[in-house]
Amino acid sequence: MAVIAGHRGVAGSSPENTLAGLDRAAELGLEWVEFDTFLTKDHQPIVFHDEHLERCTNGSGKATEYTLAQLHSLDAGAWFSPSFSGQALPSLRQYLIHAKKLGLKLNLEMKYHNQPRQQLVEAVVAEIAHCDFPLDRLLISSFDHQLLLFMHRHASQFDLAQLYEEIPENWQQQLQDINALACHCDYKTLSVAQAKQIKLAGYRLSTYTVNEPTEITALLPWLDMVISDFPERFNEPMSTS
Repeated sequence: MAVIAGHRGVAGSSPENTLAGLDRAAELGLEWVEFDTFLTKDHQPIVFHDEHLERCTNGSGKATEYTLAQLHSLDAGAWFSPSFSGQALPSLRQYLIHAKKLGLKLNLEMKYHNQPRQQLVEAVVAEIAHCDFPLDRLLISSFDHQLLLFMHRHASQFDLAQLYEEIPENWQQQLQDINALACHCDYKTLSVAQAKQIKLAGYRLSTYTVNEPTEITALLPWLDMVISDFPERFNEPMSTS
């Protein structure tokens, strides 16, 4: 059976990419959580998704134009619910430490917001090492193939997953080039035939962001992981193989 992972923590019932989302994942008994990271103005990895701050904080402008300390001062919870008021944007270090304490496995998505790829990879690798986060409980993914190529060449100890909105014709070559463990794609553009091809080629297959279980009935036999804002809607017990 497929593992059900929380998307950006558990974005359906907690503010996304916050420590509260990790707490919610643990409360639901999840094994895996997906989240996003990129660099601040002072080159520190922050846990956040959007390029701009308006949707998920009380700040404005590009997140990459603020320092880590400035981003920490923003409220990243009140927009979701008054009960989450005061939630801060966590640094990658804070997020890794909290997830490790809770025993969660992490799918770390590196976001490419036109920052130096090498700097982002090196910062992420350094924080993982600093926190001594278990590598067998970590998967690193990105839509940006160049980021993953650099990660593979300079930090080959990590399990990697290539993210796609749509599966390209050269998917197999791209996965080979990074020695990928998995392929992650939008379930809305994934056909059963493509899913079979990916699995028969020896890769794990994940889909995002599935919020209604009935929408992936045909795909489910081929999936290793389903990433959802509402993992609690998947009532059947799910576990890794």
